[in-house]
Amino acid sequence: MLKRRGFTMIEVLVTLVILMFGLLGIAGLMARGQRAAFEAFQRQQALSLAGDMAERILGNRQQAGNYAAAAPLVTPVGNNYGLFYADLLKNNITNCATAVCTSLELQRYDVAMWEGQLLGYSENLAVGGNRVGGILNANGCIVQLASTVASCPAAPAPVGNVFTRTLRISVAWQGSEDTGSPSVVANMTCGTGLYRSRNNLGVYVVSEASRRLVATDVNVLENCP
Repeated sequence: MLKRRGFTMIEVLVTLVILMFGLLGIAGLMARGQRAAFEAFQRQQALSLAGDMAERILGNRQQAGNYAAAAPLVTPVGNNYGLFYADLLKNNITNCATAVCTSLELQRYDVAMWEGQLLGYSENLAVGGNRVGGILNANGCIVQLASTVASCPAAPAPVGNVFTRTLRISVAWQGSEDTGSPSVVANMTCGTGLYRSRNNLGVYVVSEASRRLVATDVNVLENCP
């Protein structure tokens, strides 16, 4: 007589446990992949916003100094300090999309629009109207690194005399997890102290390791005063 032998209950349970650990590993890998993809998307958005402001400055180069004055490192525009976009919505800033503006009015409009992009104004939820188009807790800064205006002749300078102003445009945002903190050297501190992560006790504390930052430098040729 042939003996029939199947799987024992213990063998089935062991197989299920091994399968469960394998599936948990795959789930963890997928979660990390999603976080990495989100981080990459945020970085791409931040680089795009920095490039957008660089183009705005180059298009209105005579106001380059005022762009830097509007978004200093200590009070960036965006999620934490800026009020330019709110002023634009209240018509306290001229809307240069519908009106003829002076170069100074255009500078204020550009900063307001940049802040709106940092806040995610371009995409709102259909229900509730919450802004979802920007990057997480974004802040933008513009700082002057150098200027050769001292080489200009005494005012009024002859037509054709120019000097170079070097600006650094940076965008900071909230990272999804702690990594190495960005450089804290001079002119790379946009958003310092504004970002938090959860410590071992589950309490959110200020953390430089959660701050992300991209920066781009732009050289602007301006007419001597």
